[in-house]
Amino acid sequence: MIQQTNILLCGSPRVGKSTLINAICQQNLTKTSPSLNSVTTEIDRYSYEYRNGQKVHETVIWDTPGIESWNENQVRQYMSSLIEQTHPLCMIYCASPGSFAKLDHVAWLISECHKKRIFCALVCTNMWSARNRDEVVNELCKLVKSVHPTIQEHTEDSVIYFDRVALVTMVNSREYINSDFGIVKPASGIEELIYGIAKCLNRDLMFAWFRSLAQNKSFWTKMSSKLSRLLQIPVDKFFSLFDSLNNYIDSFLFDDFYEPLPPPPPPTTTTTDLFYDAEIVELEKHTEVTFTFKSENSQSFVEFTQYLSKFGAKSCQTKTSDEQSVTITAV
Repeated sequence: MIQQTNILLCGSPRVGKSTLINAICQQNLTKTSPSLNSVTTEIDRYSYEYRNGQKVHETVIWDTPGIESWNENQVRQYMSSLIEQTHPLCMIYCASPGSFAKLDHVAWLISECHKKRIFCALVCTNMWSARNRDEVVNELCKLVKSVHPTIQEHTEDSVIYFDRVALVTMVNSREYINSDFGIVKPASGIEELIYGIAKCLNRDLMFAWFRSLAQNKSFWTKMSSKLSRLLQIPVDKFFSLFDSLNNYIDSFLFDDFYEPLPPPPPPTTTTTDLFYDAEIVELEKHTEVTFTFKSENSQSFVEFTQYLSKFGAKSCQTKTSDEQSVTITAV
């Protein structure tokens, strides 16, 4: 099991790198000495530990402040040394509307990461701070295409994928407020970025990445449906996630449970299929939720109300419209 996750973080100062990492990891980072041969003042090292009993997983963020101001020799010397010594799981490059970047430096970095089989995530941060966020994303896509001209891109959940080599997306790491114009925008794009990186990594690296995110409960809940398919978790284990989120994540990530699982069974008419694509949502107390669905199996209605009670419903009322249609209201 991988005991340490190294993440390479690049981008100009004040583009929101630290805010992004905090939003991803949901942890307070501690700045420590780099302790790397030939890499000193130009690199900042931040880390935090996650403990599960006697097992400890350390996440280390290697920040390269002001890489755009380095000359070509510095970029190649420092970055080559850093990559060679830390073997980062991925490289996250941040740019925001109005930030400055030497694109040839970034293109070289993408190329070097590819040679070392390091996944690249190019992120437009502070997406609501200016109108030219789409231009930033387009420039980042051009950079990837300049290095990988034969790879066809595809978009999913606002994330642009270049096979399993790189992705480009935009995020807002925390709530954006413009009091002058009365604009309020929620944090967005973080969970999709995390999931996008995960799905492009091999299984060992994916679980090392997930261990770094063990404290990000919003990711585990919001992306639960996608994770159940990505990880091929059987339905019964998937539902145990709802029972005890903390214990499930700990055992799943740290207790060598991550051997490849068999693919999910083909669709059938069993009751568990009704719930396979479930997703956790948070509701205020005393919220009334109504479900209307059809099924030839009347037992599925009973099981569904049991699951609702299991997830916190105080009461459930069932109303039969016809032989196969049932409306269930839960509070």
